[in-house]
Amino acid sequence: MEQYSSKLWFPKGIVNEFTENEKLGPFNHYNIHTEFGTIDMLDVSELNDIDTFNQLISDLYDLEDFEFWGDFNSLDKFEKIETHETKKGIKIKLSSSEKSLEGIFHNLPINSWRRKWSELETSSHFLIPTGGIQWKGLDVMVFRHSVKSSPFEWNTESPSIFSEMGGILGKFHTLMLETSAPRMEKEWNLRLKRLETISSSGTLWRVPHSRNTNSIRSLGDLTCKDWLNIDDNISLDLLNIGFQTFGMLITETTRFSCLRDIASMYVDIDNSKLVSGTNSREYLRKVFFESWCKEAPQKWYSNSALDGNLGGMQIWRYDVELKNLFVAKSRNKVYGKAWIKNVKNIQRALFNYRIISGSALGMLLSSATIALLWPGLLMTSKVLILSIGVIIYYLGMKAYRNTSLPPY
Repeated sequence: MEQYSSKLWFPKGIVNEFTENEKLGPFNHYNIHTEFGTIDMLDVSELNDIDTFNQLISDLYDLEDFEFWGDFNSLDKFEKIETHETKKGIKIKLSSSEKSLEGIFHNLPINSWRRKWSELETSSHFLIPTGGIQWKGLDVMVFRHSVKSSPFEWNTESPSIFSEMGGILGKFHTLMLETSAPRMEKEWNLRLKRLETISSSGTLWRVPHSRNTNSIRSLGDLTCKDWLNIDDNISLDLLNIGFQTFGMLITETTRFSCLRDIASMYVDIDNSKLVSGTNSREYLRKVFFESWCKEAPQKWYSNSALDGNLGGMQIWRYDVELKNLFVAKSRNKVYGKAWIKNVKNIQRALFNYRIISGSALGMLLSSATIALLWPGLLMTSKVLILSIGVIIYYLGMKAYRNTSLPPY
């Protein structure tokens, strides 16, 4: 295990045992046993040698359980390869006289939506995966065509960039509407329970979720690094997202609300060293959210979907924070718990808001009961009592909505 403990993608913080299995063709196959479950690991030495890589692809083609998909196949012979380690796996750049590809090799094979996303129509807004290799249905390698791009430069004074990103994310979620499914209340709350346990967060939070909170093929852990500048236009790179790091140790659930994608961006904005001050962070979140609303399906940003007592944006921020805390723990890294420590204050605020709405509803029901059931009451008095109840209910619910937590 020592040879892998320095790798950025290796969960060295939670490994109990490391066992070697029979080789899978050219791959060394290991089991990483952790206190939270067991995950598979594949490795090949000298991956950065082009002859080794070409031979690897050729050998995998006829092996059982390995499947090539899209425009990536064993017949391709590449002339140059560049690799470097990342937290999500090994980044790969391949080139030949005919094509140039960028990809990622997941040493820890993972569930993702990228094969499904390869079916999306070509768009300047998205860099779409075009092919790869799967093992038992899990992604081992995923590639897309190379493009000349650069990370965009931004800071607190760059609201236009976040406005454009929010609009593009809204367009993506509109594409996901066709394959959306009903909310997964039970699965999402079980996931939170699991995350609370394995992250040692010391918190507890469950919600019913709005019926307008659909489950979609969500982006996983979306960050500012997943947006690229291509010819002065911003594009969302779908190559390195669409999955959950160490997902096998958390849950089999891969469908989440679109609000989780937004919450993931919020977390990255708040943790960025390029932004100074609480007000600046809130402003960029607001710009991003409002631009998203202009392009996303309306029901996904309705009052019901964003109601904090039904989950709203806050419960998905909670999910992202817990997930990041667990991943940091898995890598022996420190993760700031400032937001998680504020969860009790958020819950207290939501409880106070429920008192307002509950009291308003109680007044409406009381006035209706008196107006309808009080014997000998004049019709004008009944109308007056009922009208007072309706007015109090209206004002109470208006106050409830005005004081509820903002979605950014």
